[in-house]
Amino acid sequence: MTAEASETTFFEGQIIGDEAPRNVSDLEAFQDVDGCSEMQWNDGMATARADAESASLEEAFDGLGVERVAPAESETLGTGVDSLDEALDGGLRSGLLTELAETGASSGGQVLLLHLLAGMRRAMRFAALVDGADGFDPQSSPPELLEHLLWARCRSAGEAMKLADALLRDENLGMVLVDLRGCETRELRRVKSADWYRLQRLAERSGAYVCVFTPEAMIPSAQVRVRLAGQYGIGEMDSDLRGLGCGLEFEVLRKRTRERGGFAQLVRRAVG
Repeated sequence: MTAEASETTFFEGQIIGDEAPRNVSDLEAFQDVDGCSEMQWNDGMATARADAESASLEEAFDGLGVERVAPAESETLGTGVDSLDEALDGGLRSGLLTELAETGASSGGQVLLLHLLAGMRRAMRFAALVDGADGFDPQSSPPELLEHLLWARCRSAGEAMKLADALLRDENLGMVLVDLRGCETRELRRVKSADWYRLQRLAERSGAYVCVFTPEAMIPSAQVRVRLAGQYGIGEMDSDLRGLGCGLEFEVLRKRTRERGGFAQLVRRAVG
């Protein structure tokens, strides 16, 4: 029921900062000239430059009274769907951006959303639902799952992205769910690649569980991508939440771990 695959999406073709892509064929023309020695020279220069930049940054941090802080260790949250937890090596990882693509109607997106809320309730942590198209029906959810939920109703994908950004910067929520399934495709395509990467970095910095529900695979910075592939019938709607979860069909298209070091480090002002 799960499969590892590599995908190229519409958004992964975009360039951050509207910078034009380099012509690979032009670069390859230079590789025929003493390629081995050139590679050694570049490696040496890159190392020296990195050391110099690191030293200058450390001096600047000392003068400003700041310190480097490593990101918190990643935690795992079981989704309550045994097959999905097994495919994801135990469940969702905190600090990662997870994309849940529901490409067809009644594929289980709402079922999985409720399972995630139930997981947050078990963990006794608060969650936020950024509802991009104001399509969430609280009547479809067990009342106890709403007790620790912040429901943010939006009118567009752009508004939802800005709100998700603000919530993650606050760093007080255990989970931020962004539901963009009801948003128009042309509106979603206007979301810049840089915005997705900023969301991924904010997920890492906050240490929260961040899941974005989309109508198709489209987030270039998603470290975990799951496509919901099944379809629930009317007769199955009478089952309880756990029973519905057992019928969830999916494919795991991407599964990465959080990078360590480099930009994964945080810079925070020292206290005292």
